[in-house]
Amino acid sequence: MLSQLSLDCLHRLRQYAPPPTSWHSVSLSRRAAVLILLHPNSHGGLSVVLTMRGPALSSFSSQAAFPGGKSDSESESEFTVARREAYEEIGLPLSLDPAKYVLEEIVTLPAHLARNWLVVRPSVAYLSHLNASDGPIKINDVLELDQFTTNEEVSAVFTVPFERFLQVGEGWYKGSWMDWGGLRRRQHVFSVKATDNDIIPNNIGMKGRPVYQIWGLTARMLLDAARIAYAREPEMEYSPKPGDELLISKLIEIGKLGATKDKSELSVRFSDLFDKELLAQL
Repeated sequence: MLSQLSLDCLHRLRQYAPPPTSWHSVSLSRRAAVLILLHPNSHGGLSVVLTMRGPALSSFSSQAAFPGGKSDSESESEFTVARREAYEEIGLPLSLDPAKYVLEEIVTLPAHLARNWLVVRPSVAYLSHLNASDGPIKINDVLELDQFTTNEEVSAVFTVPFERFLQVGEGWYKGSWMDWGGLRRRQHVFSVKATDNDIIPNNIGMKGRPVYQIWGLTARMLLDAARIAYAREPEMEYSPKPGDELLISKLIEIGKLGATKDKSELSVRFSDLFDKELLAQL
């Protein structure tokens, strides 16, 4: 059964009103969405589902990530994209057994600009038993594992207590400030020890890997979502503005993020595109 703290977290996420988004204004080839899937754990808290990307992928291989991917059509919502990808990547059924489970679409958070210039929106969902008093969920019991084990995009599925992403600790968190093309960003790295509950089909790409490192955009999205849910300051330094909506809108204004991708985007200096006053706001 969820603690009052966890119930309050879900309430805050339901009440959160994200700022206007430019996600629908960028080219279809730029749109992506991920699923922040929360569920009750055995301590009355919330846990979040994460994956390790397969080692053979052309981008972000062997990195921790949410289930997610690119839009297929103009008509797809962010949640629809994230839900479809979660089925394809980890076998989360598109139609859950209504006698057992309820999946609630809670909120879609501000968009982020990825390093490959995809515009990514995280959709938060809550997976619970039909009878909320039934307690924790074992994510292994929910997934259609046959679907997951045939997918080479993901080499592992694991869960982490959601609140931990506001905490620092020995062996758990490292952080530093970095420069991204003239933008100041906080780099967060969370280290999660593998457990016997993780789903690792045939140890694909995971041999000799006792720790999953969560960093980059995934870590930033987790911290943003946890700050909103728990309504408190994290123990680490952080970039205070959730998402990159202002940056994305300004890039659109100057003709960026169109259908044609340019390799120069990967090494762009935002300080060459915007003046110092605007740069400070981004």
